[in-house]
Amino acid sequence: MKHARLLTSLFLVLCLAAATALAQDGAAAPAPGEPVQLFWKTATLAPAGIGWAKHMTDVIFPVMEETTKGNLKVKVYWGGVMGDEEDYIKKIRIGQLQGAGLSAQGTVQACPEMAVLELPFLFRNYQEVDYVRVKMEGTFDRLFAKQDFFLVGWIDQDFDQIYSANRPIATVEDFAKCRFLTWYGPMEEELLSVLGADMVPVNVPEMSTTIRQKVVDAAIGPAVFVVGAQLYSTLRYVNPIKIRYSPATIIFTLETWNSQPKEYIEEFFKRRLELGWRYSNLVRADNERYVDALVKYGLKRVDMSPEELDRLKVRTREVWDRTTGKLFAKETLDEVLGHLADYQAGKRLVLADLLKMSNATPESLDPELKERLLTTIRESIEAFGQEEGAVVDLKGE
Repeated sequence: MKHARLLTSLFLVLCLAAATALAQDGAAAPAPGEPVQLFWKTATLAPAGIGWAKHMTDVIFPVMEETTKGNLKVKVYWGGVMGDEEDYIKKIRIGQLQGAGLSAQGTVQACPEMAVLELPFLFRNYQEVDYVRVKMEGTFDRLFAKQDFFLVGWIDQDFDQIYSANRPIATVEDFAKCRFLTWYGPMEEELLSVLGADMVPVNVPEMSTTIRQKVVDAAIGPAVFVVGAQLYSTLRYVNPIKIRYSPATIIFTLETWNSQPKEYIEEFFKRRLELGWRYSNLVRADNERYVDALVKYGLKRVDMSPEELDRLKVRTREVWDRTTGKLFAKETLDEVLGHLADYQAGKRLVLADLLKMSNATPESLDPELKERLLTTIRESIEAFGQEEGAVVDLKGE
């Protein structure tokens, strides 16, 4: 489980911060003289009580209730009760929702350039993801803003796994022997096309039914979905190769985000690093536990040989050529690849990089907060068995 707990670039996310202060219904309007209260509606496909939804309730909501003094109330519609993610985007555009927590599919609908992160075998591990996430934060903030969204947090869906019901998928040729459910969007369709697989497109709410009725016999997706939809009795095999990294996001409209008091926004950025660290490690550890649980339940783990994995990487490289300039700009890919090359050459994040996520500099940072942040970083490195310097270099700080 070690690699699931990798250093998560503190910054991370999250902060559903103002995004999800406290899920409450029917709060009364403030009386004259009382602080202005904000009431936002948001939706997500994630079922309450599982994975990142649980950690939002247990870890994030109490802190945000405290930091906003209870004046920000967010109603969260869990588990797809407001439709699928295409519905969320439409409802946000017409003001029925103020924001959403989106899977990789919905993330690309909200900001098409995010598709660059879903290229097959772009990332090898979460350390690379974390380094690129911090370095690309400003770029993706601007890209979301062009769509009239504020990117509250770029979080992880998973390094999605390959699941199958009738046969193990252990070779490149095995993909063409299966009928794949495809839900993820154009990037997945290009991937499966390159591999010669038969495809059945479905919307996310139809996924579990389509698999149970055996309309398809294979799918690529996150472990939390397989567990949450209780598909472990239908599927028989899981191949955990990191065929793709899938981002998830939390967004609000720019108008909604800017409607809150300035002090709430400032507090959001201050707490972003600390909360993001805790939250992301919990989610990543969960993801790996889910895969382990599925194997213990009875799914057979399928491990590709190194030679076969190399063949798959070569074959799927064609997806890069097919999608660059079509699903995302070449300039965006070049920027991501440049940061990846820097990381692989030995460059690491420093405190100044991380503080950009807090709209701060080492000089302007409150000494007490700086020390708390550094302590949190070091304690997390030790707790999760991660060597200092894997992603962040704190020497001299």
